[in-house]
Amino acid sequence: MKFLLEKSAEHLEKGLSLESDGKISQAHHKLLKAAEFLFKAAEKSEPSLKQQRVQRAESILKRAEALEKQIKQQEGRRATAEAESTGGASEWMVSEKPNVKLADIAGLEDAKDQIRIKMIYPFTHPEKAAKYGTKKGGGILLYGPPGTGKTMLAKAIAGEVDAAFYSIKPSQIMSKWVGEAEQNISGLFAEAKKNPRAVIFIDEVEALVPKRSGSHSTVMQRVVPQILGEMEGFSSGKQDESALLFLGATNEPWSLDEAIMRPGRFDEKIYVSLPNGKARTQIMKLHLKGRPLAGDVSLDDLAQVMKGYSGADIRRICEKACDIPFVESVKSGQDRDVAKQDFESVMKTIKPSVSIKALERFERFGIGK
Repeated sequence: MKFLLEKSAEHLEKGLSLESDGKISQAHHKLLKAAEFLFKAAEKSEPSLKQQRVQRAESILKRAEALEKQIKQQEGRRATAEAESTGGASEWMVSEKPNVKLADIAGLEDAKDQIRIKMIYPFTHPEKAAKYGTKKGGGILLYGPPGTGKTMLAKAIAGEVDAAFYSIKPSQIMSKWVGEAEQNISGLFAEAKKNPRAVIFIDEVEALVPKRSGSHSTVMQRVVPQILGEMEGFSSGKQDESALLFLGATNEPWSLDEAIMRPGRFDEKIYVSLPNGKARTQIMKLHLKGRPLAGDVSLDDLAQVMKGYSGADIRRICEKACDIPFVESVKSGQDRDVAKQDFESVMKTIKPSVSIKALERFERFGIGK
């Protein structure tokens, strides 16, 4: 019995560590082994402990299943990349209909207000938009530190206006073959225009439209004008009727070609900043929902301590803090709530991913944009 419990705990700790390091496949294997040993221990346990250990084993198995989904997604992305390399561009020109709304995103109220004015209200109030000459569609740049929710905001925009959502990476567009990258861009915009409403979202857009003065790539010298030409059409009557939105996200707005910042292209530049105190509390509530918290845990107090952390940082802290009593319960057979000390312990090793120097650079860009 002792051997089974120790082996389960050993595999669990190793699995969680591997998951944290991004080694999903290895973590999946370790979690499956942890669940296997715990199920065996449950079979040999007293009735009072058997059900408890079965439940813990099932929770480990559930986590392993979640990792299995990630593995399949990674395999799907690899298959897509292989298709692209053989000319299968249509494989990545696939849209989805996100069910995310702005209300589902914690904080970022200033960014949400700008998005509503530029991207939402012209669709939800077409008569008023026509009266005041407010145009539908256009381009918007979401910039800010990594892990602040730019991709989620883009999906929420599509969700709010019930638009087809095309999420594209620069690597899917670029090609070493002469003329193929331009054809990919033209094909993407043509595909999007087939929908009554469509959102094209390109993450890491600086890789697709870098400053031409700093790029010696002949591909880039052709691709940048192609993108700019497609974006110019946003202000035309036909584009206005087709309701096409172009969203770019970047962690390096200063690396973008200046021409893409002109009116008629990225008409709005929205800074997606780190979450404030209220937003940090909301993010924790979201990621700690349904988990047992000890009486000494004050989310408002933790939110103050987490100043400077991104939303992605906070999510990771919550997950790692909950892992501590989880592993302890597998080892000892005794459950306990997630305590304040668990968060404090995790925050000793997880520091803010965005430096003060980086934040100052984003603020300077915002002033000069």
